[in-house]
Amino acid sequence: MYEIQLHPANIRKQVRYYFLSRRAFHWLLGALVPLALVMLAGVVLLPFSLRTLLLSDELRGLRQQNRLQLNVLAKRTAALTRVERDVEAARTRQRQMSLILGAPQSSSMPEGVIGAGPEPGFAQAAQALRRGLALDAASRQLVTLSGELARFAAANRELTASVPSICPIPIGSFVLTSPFGDRLSPFTNAADFHAGIDLAAREGTPVVAAGGGRVAFAGSFPLRRQTRWWRYGKVVVLSHHGGYLTVYGHLESITVRRGQQLRRGERLGTVGNTGWSTSPHLHYEVRVIREKRDEAEPADPRIFILNYQWKGHEALLDRGYAAPPGAFDPLPGLVDAR
Repeated sequence: MYEIQLHPANIRKQVRYYFLSRRAFHWLLGALVPLALVMLAGVVLLPFSLRTLLLSDELRGLRQQNRLQLNVLAKRTAALTRVERDVEAARTRQRQMSLILGAPQSSSMPEGVIGAGPEPGFAQAAQALRRGLALDAASRQLVTLSGELARFAAANRELTASVPSICPIPIGSFVLTSPFGDRLSPFTNAADFHAGIDLAAREGTPVVAAGGGRVAFAGSFPLRRQTRWWRYGKVVVLSHHGGYLTVYGHLESITVRRGQQLRRGERLGTVGNTGWSTSPHLHYEVRVIREKRDEAEPADPRIFILNYQWKGHEALLDRGYAAPPGAFDPLPGLVDAR
């Protein structure tokens, strides 16, 4: 038996006595000891708990700040990609203009600045910085080349005004059905070299001069064995300054006459289905008279068209545009290519 005395602070009050059996005392002791240990652990661990809580709040704040920074970085990376594509398109256009005008191309021309896809975190930021520096260098080179081209164009105004550089029928009104180069003839099913491009369009669609020039021929060629130009039906041939000629075949109507001077974009006829043709379309050729040669060699017209972006445009520039010797029909004598 155990006796427990409780003495009040006021001595006038009576002392209280409690008697516990040995078993009850052990039970009370067993209950109070774990409680005391829990309270002691709470007192010891309380500072660590408060620190953990504070660190957790700070970590959440850092994570939120990190998400905001990543969002800003993603937006800037997307904007950088758009600018890179614009610079890449400008680079291709500058290269194309240098090619068709015969202007010198800069040997320091950038080969491309579009980088790989975005990476998370610091790697993405470092990559964006590298891409930005490359973009800045490419932009400066493009500005330099633009100035060179502008000076060349100013010194060669007649060439700039006459070179065939636009699509001869309205953008959005045609479908490319047969490109420049080797193909199977739709009539003989034999190997055939296509000296131009076929642009399918509605009959009556207006056809315009791709560049300023003189009408070297307007009409239909007679049927002859030595030349196959009669296949083009009603055709117009323009002679341009700088040794360029353009051919517009299978026309429905012709609105110009031989010897007439045309400006770029001036109407010369309409799309038709005349000659050797399966459906209404425009057969369009660009021919180039090389230096020290009298022959007008076909070139891929897509390279000369500046107001339309062809699929695989960069590959067209890489391949070049010259036709293989002997693969094309020479100009008929009726064409005044002076």
